[in-house]
Amino acid sequence: MKNIISIAKNTFRETIRDKILYGILAFAFLFLGMTIFFGSISLGEDIKVVKDFGLAGIYIFSVIIAIFLGTSLVYKEIEKKTLYIIFSKPVKIYEFIVGKFFGLWISVTLNVLLMTIVYFIIVKIKGGGFDLISLYAILLLIFELAIFVAVTILFSSVTTPLAGAIFAIIILYIGHSLATIKQYAIKSGQFMRIVIDGAYYIFPNLEKFNLRNSVVHEVSPSSGQIIYPILYSILYVVILLWASSLAIKKQDL
Repeated sequence: MKNIISIAKNTFRETIRDKILYGILAFAFLFLGMTIFFGSISLGEDIKVVKDFGLAGIYIFSVIIAIFLGTSLVYKEIEKKTLYIIFSKPVKIYEFIVGKFFGLWISVTLNVLLMTIVYFIIVKIKGGGFDLISLYAILLLIFELAIFVAVTILFSSVTTPLAGAIFAIIILYIGHSLATIKQYAIKSGQFMRIVIDGAYYIFPNLEKFNLRNSVVHEVSPSSGQIIYPILYSILYVVILLWASSLAIKKQDL
């Protein structure tokens, strides 16, 4: 545990010092500020538009942060051969991977919380009050990002940052399209149905974490809609980190 905490701390400090992070955050705050304008031209739907665009902006920029920071996190350790130094000490591979994951996830979560504060300030400016449903949406977003961070770490362990970013975006798209893919499987032949069903259960179902429509229409989610996605996220992250550890073991270190 001591090794995991130490690696997580170092990873967190490393990520928050990255200048790209502050550039992305600046654009995120600018976009959130522009939701005031979007709301003002929405013909009486100010709050709904601000919430819809605001939560979408938080999601998009959080994913961008995770991609930029995560896809190079392990790769640069391999490229610079610093893993020799790390593993020459009493540090196990899984401790290294888990520490990297928590360091990056905490960094991404901190940025989500900063954007959330700006979001709630803007909602207040537009006349809205405290919104518990938005907090639920942010909570599930954080656990969705846990999966996405684990995905970027896995790709960072096996390929270059550019390829990892492309693969991560593909996973993101598929993860939010699984319901449509499932519907397509019903209309397909038997072989394609088996293939598509396999993809449905292999890829992460990221739409489970999407509560933005509930926020906009002020529909409170059930306890199951909150608890099950969190458990799903924890299980999927464990599998992805295990796969990342196996990928590191196969590296010629």
